[in-house]
Amino acid sequence: MSTIKDFRRDTPPMTARAENTARARLLAAAREPGPRNGLRRAPRLGWRLAIAGALAVAVGTGVVVARDQPRAVSVASVQELGERAAQAAYDDRGQVPDPGQWLYIRELQAPEYEDGGYGVDVSKRAIGEQWTSVDGKQEASLINGKLLVQGNHPGLGAADLAQRPITPEGMLAKIRQKLEDMRMVSATGPLRSMDERLFQAVYQLMGTQALPPEVRAALFRGLATIPGVSFTENVADADGRRGVAFSYTGEWARYDLILDPVDFRFLGTYGVTVKDRTTDYTDAPNRVIKAGTPLTLTSRLESKVVDGPGQK
Repeated sequence: MSTIKDFRRDTPPMTARAENTARARLLAAAREPGPRNGLRRAPRLGWRLAIAGALAVAVGTGVVVARDQPRAVSVASVQELGERAAQAAYDDRGQVPDPGQWLYIRELQAPEYEDGGYGVDVSKRAIGEQWTSVDGKQEASLINGKLLVQGNHPGLGAADLAQRPITPEGMLAKIRQKLEDMRMVSATGPLRSMDERLFQAVYQLMGTQALPPEVRAALFRGLATIPGVSFTENVADADGRRGVAFSYTGEWARYDLILDPVDFRFLGTYGVTVKDRTTDYTDAPNRVIKAGTPLTLTSRLESKVVDGPGQK
C-alpha cells in the first residue's frame, strides 16, 4: 500500500516558471498550503487538480438562437448541469486512442508569483503543457526545458473506468475504492473528507484522460451526486470566457470546473480561498493566507492524442 503525502507523493514540490507551467499552480488545488521556500527548493510535478481533459463536446439540447448566435442555456440545479453535460459528451465521439498513446494538453494559466507569494498572479498569463498516458499511470511535463515523467493520481485509466456496467454509481465506487486503498498523509492539517477527495479525483481523471464518451457522461452525472457539489454561473476562465461550473467548496477553498454555457465543452478552471487560513508548518514560519486569494486560473487551448510524451 503506497504512502501519499498531500494526495500524491512524499517528495518536495516543484519550482514553477514559464517552462514548467504545465499546471504548476494546480498543485495548490490539490493540497493544503505548503511552505513557499519548499516550493523553490526542488522541482517536481505535484498532484494536480487538473480540471480539464478531452471534454470538447458538441452543442447540447435546449439551445436558444438569437441573432444567429446561440444563447447560454440556463440550468436550475447541479443535477441538470450534470445531465446536460452528459448528453453533450455522448455527441462528441472524438479520437479513440490506443493503449500506449498519450493525451497532450496545452492551456493558458495565471502563473504563481515570482517573489514567492502564495496563490497565482491573475494579472499575468503563461502557457502550460502536460502529457498523460492513456492507461492513467503516468504524467509528463517540461521542467527547465527537460521532460519529466512520473506517476499519476489516482492511477486509473480509460480501460479501468470503461469496465461494464458504466454507471455514475459504478464510476464513483471504483474511484472511491482506489482512494481508500491509498494511505493519505497530510503535513499541514487534517485530511480532506472523502467527498472532497472524490470530487478532486474525478476532476483529475476528466482533466487529464482521453475518456470514451459514455465514461465522461457517467462522470458528469456522478459529479452531480457527490455531497457538497453545486453549480456556479458566470465564472470566467483565464481567457476571459464565462461559463457555468461544477463547484466544490471545502473547508477553506472553492474550486470550479468551467463549462461553456451553450454546448458544455470544457473551458478552464478557477480556484479561490473562501476564508482566512493560518498555515501550521514544522519546517517554516507560519503565514496567513487571506480569503479571496486565487489559487488557480486556467483556460484550455488545445488537447489531442499523441504517440508519446513530449510530442505535440
